[in-house]
Amino acid sequence: MLNSAIPIPFHHIQHPGNMKTIVLFVFAFVLQISLVLSQTILISSFDENQEDWIAEGGAIYYWPQNGNSGGFIEFEDNQDGAGVFIAPARFFGDLKAYNLGSIEFDLKNTYSNGQNLLYGYGAVTITSPYITATNNVVPLNLFSEWSPFSVPFNAESWNMTPTGWDSLISDVTRISIQMDAEWNYYDKTGLDNFAIKPSATAVESLQNGIDSRLSLCQNFPNPFTETTRIVVEVTGRAHAISLVLISPGGSEIETIYQGTPGPGKHTFYIDAGNLPKGLYLIRLTSQTQSLTRKTVIN
Repeated sequence: MLNSAIPIPFHHIQHPGNMKTIVLFVFAFVLQISLVLSQTILISSFDENQEDWIAEGGAIYYWPQNGNSGGFIEFEDNQDGAGVFIAPARFFGDLKAYNLGSIEFDLKNTYSNGQNLLYGYGAVTITSPYITATNNVVPLNLFSEWSPFSVPFNAESWNMTPTGWDSLISDVTRISIQMDAEWNYYDKTGLDNFAIKPSATAVESLQNGIDSRLSLCQNFPNPFTETTRIVVEVTGRAHAISLVLISPGGSEIETIYQGTPGPGKHTFYIDAGNLPKGLYLIRLTSQTQSLTRKTVIN
């Protein structure tokens, strides 16, 4: 059904004399490092002020000390509904660079009203124009001391398909965390050190100069009836990749290629065989990247 072809390199850096290619490669690699390291962690530590966080469904207070450590922000429930803190705009936009990383924060219940716990306390919600996802990060409990919490920043941990996750984190318009911990009014909860961190593996590989970046070109022809060609480009040092075809129902049909191709462009072929007509996904994954293209069999 599928031709798991041996990769055919279109281009490699073959000798030191090809100075133009080498210069472009070095420039692109340095640009990768500067982009990733310049935004290694998105964080609000609240050491100076409340950093443009706002409250919805309650009040927000800034305290310059007694956080974990330094300052912190405190939510007071004084309205109906489950109140939340909303992150500032610098946590929004394209967050694909943080895929496979984590969201981390510290919480402390600064005042209990003695009522029953409210479901969803500590839940983080990420919103884009078309998709919303919520993760109940915090166990249903009160914490009288500062307590750290973390949730992986990946599709599986947020109960999403890779395609849906990619769509969500490519255009984030809102991030909120439920701070209302108890029923009724006047319970208070503190938040400190809210951060979105990239994958430690991705940062370490860039810092060590061993990162490999992938590009997945759109297959051609598309739509196709018999055979289509797709090109994968590897920039940097080689590491393991997997190229698979995914059915309309979301299951992997077969592996097109799995191996460790070197730098350059590599071509693979997909044979429609007896596959039914419809929309399919071609997914390329490595240790630090996941790329997807849509294709149609007519």
